[in-house]
Amino acid sequence: MEAVGKHTLFILGDRQVGKTTIINRVFANRELIFAGATDDAIEYHVYLQGPIPIKVLEIRNSAFLTENEIEVDDQRDVVIFCYAIDDPESFQHIADRWIPLFEQHANNAVTMILLGNKKDLRYDPEVINDLAARGLQPVSVNQGNELYCRYDRFYVFLEMGSHFILELNQLIDAIDNGFLNGL
Repeated sequence: MEAVGKHTLFILGDRQVGKTTIINRVFANRELIFAGATDDAIEYHVYLQGPIPIKVLEIRNSAFLTENEIEVDDQRDVVIFCYAIDDPESFQHIADRWIPLFEQHANNAVTMILLGNKKDLRYDPEVINDLAARGLQPVSVNQGNELYCRYDRFYVFLEMGSHFILELNQLIDAIDNGFLNGL
């Protein structure tokens, strides 16, 4: 999985946090071309403007970062760290595993977006009860803000749910700004 264009969008997070859904929603009005897959990552190409596609690399296993050489351009590339609000362990993995591994094996100066997904499940009674039975609770906005404030390279912290068009538009704007303006 090599660089193909002048920009790469990395989207990292545990399995089942909604990375593929986010990619499909963000690029819903553009042709998303499947370029390849391994057990740990999927690569797509998409044209934002002009003849050169950007690469979208969905990484779903942190081992991919340690087992592969990742080329990152801190002036052009964007990384989204994605967790599920209804899965506090996925949030903890962002802080304890994903960010440190990306900084160590890829780049510690790239523009980062922190994205809490499945916002609509934060107050779902079934989710709350299931988590409470394990001594857990959904990830709060304050927890997301605290993680966001720990890193200067975070450009924005957003939360999204399945029916939150405003947040989707904010994410699209953040990605477009990162690629088109170099943040």
